[in-house]
Amino acid sequence: MNIISFKSLALSLSLLVTIETQAKLSRDFDLPGADLIYGNDDRHEIESYEDSDIIEKSQSIAMRVSKKRLTEDRDDADRILFPTITLKRAIPNLCEDEKFQDQISLGNCSGFLAGPKTIVTAGHCMNSPKECEDYKWVFGFKEGTTELSKNQVYSCKKILHQKYVYSDKEVSDYAVIELDREVVSYKALKTRKFGRVLLNTPLVVVGHPMGLPMKATDGGVVSRMNDIEREHKFKSFFLKENYFTANLDAYGGNSGSPVFNKRTGKIEGILIQGAEDFVFNNERNCLESRRLSNSHLESYEKIMRITKIPGI
Repeated sequence: MNIISFKSLALSLSLLVTIETQAKLSRDFDLPGADLIYGNDDRHEIESYEDSDIIEKSQSIAMRVSKKRLTEDRDDADRILFPTITLKRAIPNLCEDEKFQDQISLGNCSGFLAGPKTIVTAGHCMNSPKECEDYKWVFGFKEGTTELSKNQVYSCKKILHQKYVYSDKEVSDYAVIELDREVVSYKALKTRKFGRVLLNTPLVVVGHPMGLPMKATDGGVVSRMNDIEREHKFKSFFLKENYFTANLDAYGGNSGSPVFNKRTGKIEGILIQGAEDFVFNNERNCLESRRLSNSHLESYEKIMRITKIPGI
């Protein structure tokens, strides 16, 4: 098998499509950091998740969607329509047993409400005023959704705080944006205000992997340094002031997703980056999700600490 490097291959999602299409697909799914399974696949439809508190909190989680994909119904101004493009159409050459491939893939980042009209997401998801103008934020996109109402769709009014830095001295990847109006019937989520989450704390991430209907993913914990970080322990120690790592099954589209402490129900951070992840199966001639063990040495998903994000 060959591991596909998204950075070196222009973040491509397929080996068998044109370079132009590859670049478009990678932009659509907000990579860096894409599809990766640790141990078992722990993604669940939000409506069937075991924790009712997480289901309730999911009402305050949104997906970023290009405004070009949303159309007002000519006969009903309150009705918003969108193309029903499935994941297997969006990403050619997926293996037949890849999970959720028959579901609609609509957006490319996630975020959560920190105030009546304040969204928190990853910095690479909202990197300029043009991105603020070009994308909408959609609430309540779940399995079976075939249309939206206007009170589910909001515009970005302005970027309040934003930083997108990956260097030898700092990792910061966040954006706080103001929506065009207060969100109807949704509540701001509670976040950690001080201190740090402990090692081995169980976590739940909720968002829209690969732009799919909302999923809750558990089975992950706060990890110690992975094998890459251990090569530069001193530097990693200071870099992790702003982030921690976990073995969550995170996909492109999950960027900006809130990561909950399963014990307290509070948000510990937002997902910002993961490993280079798809594997091309030469025998089957198709793409499949890369699978790693649950060892902390292979825990590559980065979560920006919520206490390091200003304005919330």
